[in-house]
Amino acid sequence: MDFCTSPRVRMVVPTNGERPEYLEECLTSIRRQWEPVDVVVVGPERAAPVLRAAARRHGCRFLAESRRGLSNAVNQGWLGATTDYLAWLGDDDLLTEGSLAAACEELDRRPDAAMVYGRLEVIDSAGGTLYTLRPGTFASWFFRYGQNWVGQPGSLYRRTAVRDVGVLDPALRYTMDFDLHLRLRRCGRMAYLPRVLGRFRVHPTSLTVTNPQPYDEVRRVMRRYLGPKARFWENCWWPVARGVSRGWGTFMKLPFLLRPAESSASK
Repeated sequence: MDFCTSPRVRMVVPTNGERPEYLEECLTSIRRQWEPVDVVVVGPERAAPVLRAAARRHGCRFLAESRRGLSNAVNQGWLGATTDYLAWLGDDDLLTEGSLAAACEELDRRPDAAMVYGRLEVIDSAGGTLYTLRPGTFASWFFRYGQNWVGQPGSLYRRTAVRDVGVLDPALRYTMDFDLHLRLRRCGRMAYLPRVLGRFRVHPTSLTVTNPQPYDEVRRVMRRYLGPKARFWENCWWPVARGVSRGWGTFMKLPFLLRPAESSASK
């Protein structure tokens, strides 16, 4: 969709160029948004012909990555942005219709918010829905204790807040979003929208599936932001936090939590 107004969102799509069919779906979901968006595809030079052609088809820009790694790719794409808001979307994930406009509207309405997150539809490799995560406002409370229910696809960040806390940590392989969210949580509110903002694809080559020890990096990041007392008693409260989080995770997926009015708004 073509817009006459200047984009208020810089969206980075990091990719290694090995999933062209997913990338096409990803870029299509961004192109169909109602909100103007400046899209930058960042990938390796070896895949430049394919990625540059895909970017051109969808009215995007392509940048050859200067350093390897997802965090470096996102940081490179954000560099020099003057838009109000920043975001990134994995090449295998999707935005839902109208989600970007809804997220922008929420941050416009909430100047005290550093970011906005919402519900997340988890899909399989073919795009079929597995379940929907409905984290609610409680997710920001669980966050400080290493329980991450905030879905990154569909989340939107205030650019000035990211400028103040810093960009993604390239040393992290799996939890760069968790680390950024924890920092943003310290400088502003985490606003929650009760609608599906993104679709997260689970497939054999996704980072989430290939992570052999999913909680190791989470705990290392969490400890960066714990006070001395919380760190001292970590071995006592961590099992309790995990148990509560598992229960809350099951509760979040229950379909009765989505009221009919919200269901129609999420589609």
